[in-house]
This record gives sequence, C-alpha cells and structure tokens, in this order.
Amino acid sequence: MTSRPLAAPLIALLLTAACSPPGGGNADGDGGVLPGQPDAGVVDQPDAMPQPPPDAMQPTTCDQEFRLDGYDSASEVLLTGTLVTPNWAATAADGAIAMTKSGSSWVATVTLDPGSYQYKFIVDGSSWIADPTNPDTVDDGFGGVNSVYKCDDVQPAACGDPADFDWRDTVMYFAMVDRFYDSDGNSDPVSGASGADQWGNSGQYEGGDLAGVRAKMSYLADLGVTALWLSAPYDNRDTPGAALDSNDTHTYSGYHGYWPKPANIDYSDPNNPSPTPLVESRFGDASDLEMLVADAHAATSADGHGVKVLFDYVMNHVDIDSGLYQAHWDWFARDSNNQFRLCGPDNLWDDPVWGTKCAFTDYLPPFNFDNTDARAWSINDAAWWAEEYGIDGYRLDAIKHVPLTWLTDLRSRLSTDITNPDGGRFYLVGETFDYYNRDLLKKFIDPKTMLDGQFDFPFKRELCEGVFDPAGSLDNFATFMDGNDGYYDGSDGHAIMTTWIGNHDIPRAIHFAEWKFGNCTQGSDTSNGWVDWGQPSASEPYDRLALAYALMMTNPGIPLIYYGDEIGLAGGGDPSNRRMMMWDDSKLNAHQKELRAKVKQLANLRGRLKVLSRGHRTTLAKSQNTWVYRMGGCGTGFDDVVVAVNRATTARDVSVPAGNWHDEITNTDVAAGTYSLPGLSYLVLTPK
Repeated sequence: MTSRPLAAPLIALLLTAACSPPGGGNADGDGGVLPGQPDAGVVDQPDAMPQPPPDAMQPTTCDQEFRLDGYDSASEVLLTGTLVTPNWAATAADGAIAMTKSGSSWVATVTLDPGSYQYKFIVDGSSWIADPTNPDTVDDGFGGVNSVYKCDDVQPAACGDPADFDWRDTVMYFAMVDRFYDSDGNSDPVSGASGADQWGNSGQYEGGDLAGVRAKMSYLADLGVTALWLSAPYDNRDTPGAALDSNDTHTYSGYHGYWPKPANIDYSDPNNPSPTPLVESRFGDASDLEMLVADAHAATSADGHGVKVLFDYVMNHVDIDSGLYQAHWDWFARDSNNQFRLCGPDNLWDDPVWGTKCAFTDYLPPFNFDNTDARAWSINDAAWWAEEYGIDGYRLDAIKHVPLTWLTDLRSRLSTDITNPDGGRFYLVGETFDYYNRDLLKKFIDPKTMLDGQFDFPFKRELCEGVFDPAGSLDNFATFMDGNDGYYDGSDGHAIMTTWIGNHDIPRAIHFAEWKFGNCTQGSDTSNGWVDWGQPSASEPYDRLALAYALMMTNPGIPLIYYGDEIGLAGGGDPSNRRMMMWDDSKLNAHQKELRAKVKQLANLRGRLKVLSRGHRTTLAKSQNTWVYRMGGCGTGFDDVVVAVNRATTARDVSVPAGNWHDEITNTDVAAGTYSLPGLSYLVLTPK
C-alpha cells in the first residue's frame, strides 16, 4: 500500500446526515486492520455539523457521503478502511465499496454506526489515497496517513429542504429606530438632554420612527436582510438621565429604548392586560408597530420567506418614575440598608449574588427575580408583546444580569403559547458581553429550555484579529472556526449563534478595519464617545470590512449588519456610533457605495445558496493571508460552494479544486488549479 502525495486532486469529505448518542452499535476500528496497518484508536472529528431542532427525531446512524473530485480517466474508484468488512478490503469482490461516477466526482454513501473509522480511496487498484481535505489523520505505518471519520454523539444535522425557512439562513439587521430614518421631520426632544453637536453625536431624540423603518423596508429586503432586529419599542423614560460612566458629563434621553417605563400593568388576564402596554409615542403607536411587522413579513426577501422581526427586550430594570416601580417597589433588589447596589462603582458585574441584582445606575431599579410575582409579571409582559405583535424572536439585553430561572420561565412560556413557529423556533438570542469566556456564553444556551444562541463575542474578536490586524492570520482564524463549530451545542439541540463585526456599544466597525485602536476589544468610553474621526478616505478599510462580511456570510451563524456598517459609517463610541443613518448617496464616497454593493451581493448569495448557512465547512488550504474552504455535505438540492479569501493587500496564489467553477462575485468562470487572487478580495465559486 502506498501513500499519495497531498498534491493529488482534492477529495471532499461531505457530511450529509446525523449520528446518534452511543448505543446503536460500535465500530471503532480496533480490530481486523490490514496487515501492517496501525491501530488508530478513537480520534475526534473537529468539524461537527449543526444539530437539528430540539424536537427533531435523532437518528441512530450516520449516513456519510464520501466524494473524490477528479480522476476523470479512472475506470474504478473504491472506498476502503475500517468501515468495510473485512477491514481494508482491497477489491470490490472482497468488500471494498465501489464509488459511482457523478459529473466530475466519484461518490459513495455509507451508513455507519457510532464509532471512529479510518479510510482511504483506491484508484484503479493501485493508488491508495488519503483525504487531504480532512484534517483528522493518523500514521498509516507506511510513511503516509489514513483519514479518520468519527460518527459520534455530536449529532450533525441534515440540511433540510432548501425551500423551507431555516433560521440558519437569515441575515440580521439592527435598526436603532430613533437613528434610522425620520419619516415626518418631528423629534419631540426631552428637555435637558444633550443635543446633537456639529458632528451628529447626540444624547437626544433625533426623530427616527417606526414609519421610517417601514419606508425603508424595500431597501432592507433588497440589501438581503431576512431578519430585522428593532431597538426596544416600549414606552420609555421621559426625563434626561446621567451617563452610566461618571466621567461623562453629558445627559441622555431614552432614545435607545433601554430605559423602559411600564405602567402598573395588571396581567391577571395575560391576554388582556390592563392598562394596555404602550409603544414609545416618539416612535409611533401600536398601529405603526403592527404595520411594520406586517410589511416585514410580506417583504420579497432573499430567502423567499419575508423578513422576520425581533424586538429588543429589556428585562433587567425599569425607570424609577415608572408606574410599575411606584406601585411595586418591593419587587426590586436592595441591600440590607434598603439601597440599590450599583454594578459599576462596586464592580459587581460578575458578583455571584449581586451580578443579577445590581443597578446599572441609580434611576434604573433592578428587578429581584427571586420574587415570584416580579418574575411572573416580567414573563407575562414579554409573552404579551411577542404574541400581540406576532414577532419571530427576541434579542435579550444583558442576559447574564438576570437569573437563569427567568430565562427558563420565558422559554417555557413561549414554547407553550407560540406553537409551530417558522423554522421550528421562536429565536432567542442573548447578549453576554465577554470576548474570551465561551463557557459563560454557553451557560445560557439550550434551544429547548433557554437561548437558541448568543451574539458571538469571541468570534468578533477572532475575526477582527484575523482580518484587520496587520499581523493577523487567517490560518489562526480558520483554526478558531474549526473549534467554534458546534461549541455551543448541547444535548437538547443545535445552537444558532449570531456572528457580528459591529454593534451599538463599541466604536464603528470601519475604524477597527483601519486598525485605529491596535486591539479588537475596544469599547465605548469618554475618550471616544463624543468625537468626529471622519470618514476614512482610503479604500483599504472598506475592503477589509467587506472581507469580514464575506467570511460571515459564507459560514454558519446568523450574520449581523449594524445599521450603517454596510456603508462603513464613521463613529467612535457611544453615542458617536449611533449617528443618524446617511440616506443621501451624494454624501457617500465611492468606497462606501462599493462596500454596500458587496454586502448586498453577499447577503443575497446567502439567501440563495443555502449550503453556505447549513453546510459543513472543509478547509482546503490556509495560510496567514489566504483561506480556501468548501461548504458542502448537504446532498440533493444543494450544490457545494468553494470560498477563497485573501487578506493581503497584494495578490496571492490560491488552489482551486478540481471541477468547473463559476465565481458569483465577478460573474466569471474559474478553472481548477492555481488562481491569482487579488489583494483584499474573495471568490465564491459554484459548480457550472
């Protein structure tokens, strides 16, 4: 048996279905190997497929599709290893599996019990070839390697029907209502709040409204948006508030929606609360919100299923002037001296007791959710808004600052009240602001009982470092991604994380792309909040930001576009990062327009090529500046897609796998072999 060099035509290992927990038999490759062949033991498979929705039937075997690209002139290709009987059979007559010619590929599908398997391909009886695209290998004892596949309890899911709605396909857009689009020229400012300066930074209401979001629905759908996250639309604090940072001397209105001011609402009849909860009047009224949700659902979208709608839900606290607080002050957390404990000054953010009971500031009393009446009120309120307006999900603000009992109660209630939601889930995504502690994010994730996913802060840091840092590495980012796939999954279902590069709490993404900070975890503070850094004039920051979106749009997770990032809108920390959206194209530079066109193209491709969101990624090649990978394994109804990215500012050679390809980005055909990929660019290749 001889080993083929890794320069052989590329072989893709495609995962097409799922495997079950142990118990359905075992074939771990311990015995019966070909003479001289080493015992590999059990080797973990790093690239686990997404899991099915929690209520899906779990299969007891893995239906595994193996494929060899190229070798058009071969007369026979066999699959052998510890997955055939007898192990390492050398001919079809002895038990090796004959592969079928399909286009430019040789294909075989094998049903396997849970266990670890070694394998090779045999071409025309003499060439024994390991799979160079599968990173799991063991020494074969002859100076080469055997490829390893493991059917284990990670339970990769099938890709489903491409015609069905699946949350994995969505592209999310965050529209901060007050800063998105003003439909009527009215702003109704709060007396005493710091108004807009000459650069557009403001702590004041600026006039954006629900009707304005409706007016731009066609823009969002055309951009490729398929899920719209709206800032909290609830009745909000009417007086100015001091900044949470005591070093910031500005005062702020509640334009952002995070200072809810509910009345003393009685939920004795959960479906008919009294009084009826109010929409923030500066944004519109209940009718405006209803029409916005209806317009979104009816939009012609990239995935063919309209635009789903998520509300921001703020459950940690209420405004101190709210009717609810005035009537039920005993529902809110105080210490033994009957005082609120402040999170910041006392550094209680991660305190095991006060981390879920501390106040962000002295005018936002924090709920004490150990009080069952308080918790029941909050769950009733969240459920009412979800059902009343027919929305599809929630973004749950500062989820780590409420106890898990609140979250499990909410999921239970929503699962009971909202039956047969599109995509099999009412999507709950949390915010846990931590760039390093993945286990903390994972603590809140379980699609059956808690969150479907979180905003992936570690992903944002790794993406930023891999693409924006001059010393960064796509090799390192690819390695992170291999370890991140399936990391947040649990026994009860597949997590769907939200991937992102910009949001409303940190300086604008374009400034990370120009490497302004020298790190990827810079937040908002008094040094960057009320600033005017201006719009970058060079093309490179916009090209790098486009690369970040290319990686998000062609990998698992729900990519987030923070309003304005599609045009590389400038801005420092809060509130500079929340300037009014720029709608006048005559004020955009050419690089901003080009970035928007790229984001639009990528988002629409994701809506059309479902393998990008549901498939299994196999790295074909990686280096500091380039990464080539295949998204595949979905079987009938899905074509594989190959993606190539170059973060260098000059051209780099990349290897295009065997086959006939069409680049969806440049609308040109690309031949197999070496391809000179221009600097700061990418390919998305589909089979011709």
